[in-house]
Amino acid sequence: MSSTTSSVRSANRTRSLCHHLHHQPLLVSGSSTGSPPIGGSMDEGSSASTSSSATARALDMFNRRGNTAADVLPPSAGVPNTSAVSSSSGVISADQPSSTNSDNDTETFNEWRPPFPRLSAYQDCLSLAAAWGLGMHPNGLDDKPTGASQAQSPSEDDSGDGKFNELLASCPAFRNELGWEPTRRFALSRHTFDMAHTDAHECETWMREHSASEAGILEDVSNVYLGGRLCAARQPKTVIEPQDIGSYYYRHCFISKNHIEYLGMDDILGPISISMVREIVDRKESYSIYRMIVRISDQKTIRVAVPEEALSTPEGSDRATRPLMRELLEIVCPKISFGILRPSIQSPRVEELIMKIDEQPIYTRYKVGIMLCKNEQSTEEQMYNNEFSTPSFDEFLDFLGQRVTLKGFEAYKGGLDTRGDTTGTHSIYSEYQAHEIMFHVSTLLPFTPSNRQQLSRKRHIGNDMVTIVFQEPGALPFSPITVRSHFQHVFIIVRVHNECSENVTYSVAVSRSKDVPAFGPPVPKGACFSKCAEFHDWLLTKIINAENAVHRSKKFATMAARTRREALRDLVENYVGPHQNEGASKIASRFLGGSVKRKERHNPKPTNHVMRGALSWLVDVHDYSTNQRISCVLGVAQDWIVLLERPSGTVLFSTPTHSIIGWATSDTGLKLYYDHGDQLLLRCYSETCTDSELNELIRRLENVTKGDEAKEVVLRRLKTTDNWGFHVQDEGVVTDVEMYQLAWKAGIRQGSRIVEMDSMPISTLSFDKICDQLAVSECVRLLMISPSSDGSPRRGCEDPNCPAVKGIEQMLTPDAFAKQPITFTATKKTIEQRANNIFRSNNRPNTLSSASVHDNMCTLLNPPKYLNRAQSDEQLRSPLMDELNRKAPLSARESTNERESSELVRIQTHLERTVQEKRALEMLAQQLKKQLIQERQSHDNTKREMERLKKMYEKK
Repeated sequence: MSSTTSSVRSANRTRSLCHHLHHQPLLVSGSSTGSPPIGGSMDEGSSASTSSSATARALDMFNRRGNTAADVLPPSAGVPNTSAVSSSSGVISADQPSSTNSDNDTETFNEWRPPFPRLSAYQDCLSLAAAWGLGMHPNGLDDKPTGASQAQSPSEDDSGDGKFNELLASCPAFRNELGWEPTRRFALSRHTFDMAHTDAHECETWMREHSASEAGILEDVSNVYLGGRLCAARQPKTVIEPQDIGSYYYRHCFISKNHIEYLGMDDILGPISISMVREIVDRKESYSIYRMIVRISDQKTIRVAVPEEALSTPEGSDRATRPLMRELLEIVCPKISFGILRPSIQSPRVEELIMKIDEQPIYTRYKVGIMLCKNEQSTEEQMYNNEFSTPSFDEFLDFLGQRVTLKGFEAYKGGLDTRGDTTGTHSIYSEYQAHEIMFHVSTLLPFTPSNRQQLSRKRHIGNDMVTIVFQEPGALPFSPITVRSHFQHVFIIVRVHNECSENVTYSVAVSRSKDVPAFGPPVPKGACFSKCAEFHDWLLTKIINAENAVHRSKKFATMAARTRREALRDLVENYVGPHQNEGASKIASRFLGGSVKRKERHNPKPTNHVMRGALSWLVDVHDYSTNQRISCVLGVAQDWIVLLERPSGTVLFSTPTHSIIGWATSDTGLKLYYDHGDQLLLRCYSETCTDSELNELIRRLENVTKGDEAKEVVLRRLKTTDNWGFHVQDEGVVTDVEMYQLAWKAGIRQGSRIVEMDSMPISTLSFDKICDQLAVSECVRLLMISPSSDGSPRRGCEDPNCPAVKGIEQMLTPDAFAKQPITFTATKKTIEQRANNIFRSNNRPNTLSSASVHDNMCTLLNPPKYLNRAQSDEQLRSPLMDELNRKAPLSARESTNERESSELVRIQTHLERTVQEKRALEMLAQQLKKQLIQERQSHDNTKREMERLKKMYEKK
């Protein structure tokens, strides 16, 4: 039986706007579902300049409809629970991408679209968002109340999210996190395959994946280790979310080098500061780049690198400064008029002020309020008037931090008096991962008997952004509406159970203002912690991330922008140098007939070198959590791949480039496969009606990743009893191929990676489903990624036995495992008996349909290797590993061969599988017992009824 091997890449990989305007009817007025457009209606009073712009707007409205076929991909894309739709993937406008987001300022954002996104390599996520005009654009403070006082505002029409429990009540203008919030996942995997699809507006309280919320730097210039090579599920979840750590870009790349500064004042943009430095990347190839920092008062800072070979005259060292800066500015940000810029004076004060402006948003010191809420208490006034502490409250305070004496305290004091004890004699202080936290404890602050409002306490706690409410048993549910403050934006409620005992536990809930974005780490299901180091780290991390999230809210972002604007204004007005064309040269130019006409600018030259920063594309991404298309900006750096939502600029997806195992192109778009075969589906926009954008993206993936394009293989057999001729692992890795058989002739080799089988992604299938599908099919269509050059399979995770393959998400990370005590105990005799039993079972004759054949082939052909950074949890938890390490001498332990390690992993896997089967059988037995009892009761009832009828018949 012959089979064909063909590439999946389609000749027409992008569907342009002009193609659909000629071949597809456009429906604007209404849809089959009758749902209104999500993105808002068009302005009826405004007239379109051209018919094409009106058509584009109508097409955008059609694409924004939430329940139309354009927002749902066909089943071949791997989307579960979708109805039958057409095979086309919907219409994409070249100028206005389809999106479910509310984008009222789309034209404003489009003005900041970078003219050459493939020549500008951005250093961090905030710079990438600023270049595309994403994020908040503050335009002044309004008089609307903020914080807890916003809930009492008569103009507030937000009724809250309706979520409540015994700790927390629903409150207007606030969002509650109770521990059941799902995680928004863009990719298709086992976690999203069976997820019930939710509307886009319900994602407001969802949590982002920890890998996305932690994304910050895209080009590492400080030689800091930014992550391992395990999958996202194996990375620590309790991590402080980064701030604008790209602020150190000026310190690392400019201060110690010969750089120039340009300052200017624009009538519309305000004060502007630009820094530029030339950096030699490779002296052998004479390859250099120009690093720039563009600071605009009301915009985010843009940190970008441009290759020197893209300029009209690459010899930058011999060029004049002004023509060079003019050309660079036209590539990076042409909205800035170069005529307003002047070089700054040569002074160390200029560098000092610029560094202070750049590093303004970095916070390492925090002040947090703590209030005691006793039995039958819930209001702010009741908690402020608790004069003395309680044993359970003292126990929590000592667990949270260090009790310090304020007088003479030299560390961060958080506004407390360290000289005269006017704010109390003691307080709680904590240091965590280079962050300092001073807690304002209500019972440790001065108490005034004659003052019911306790202003001496409230003037500290009421001005804190984050407040902890400690509830004792019997306390009423807390609501932020009972608090009067413009600064308290986040409340963390902690309730104690079994206080002052060995079994003490704490329940947690979080309430944040609706203007504050969601932050991690997420509250776990059940939200109950024991008194341990894990809860201590989780709570301090939650506090730090909460205050950083408050700084990103509208009020504080506007205040920071105003401070930044005034600092830039002071820099421009006081430190700008003289114009180079003043004096005699300016007079001479007048005699020559005025200024010389500027030459027409030519397009930059394409670069052949791999830029380390993030190149960007405008894409449409399928959100598998909501089953809708989301307009995003894709950034592909040498080390990271990120997706930024439009227009908010929020990072929704992030993965390192080493996790990419391959990609495939089809009519539905570009599919990216990463980690364990998880699938990300996106489509590029094209203004030229060609697939040039997609070609450039694929070329970039080939340069920065180790993945390969997937190819389609079709296998046919005469009958279902014939052998396919290959063996496969859980995550689709081919472990063995029989030579000259069906799979061999089709081009399948050992180490190949199957990512789709009959249009079903492997990441959504268990190993049993894969086997069942192969067993009953006479023809199977495989999407396969070839092995790497050394024959090994392409892996996004270095651990070949990662538990995430089996859908286990709540697993121990290497850091968390090291903190856990060893609880497994077993005798030497028991371990040897279990090992011997499994070794005997491996020596039995193999059968083609048995699971042991697959396991033996996997073990023999691809034995697991020891990882450089972390071993798998299965190996670490294996009791046989500890027993054999104790039994063998040191030299023998160091020279343990790969077969022994593979057998140990197999034993542990077999034991875990046996335990799971035992639990399933126990549940089945319980169900059968209940059914048997019900059947017996029904039988007895029927028997009694028959006897009653028999007696009645005998009486008659």
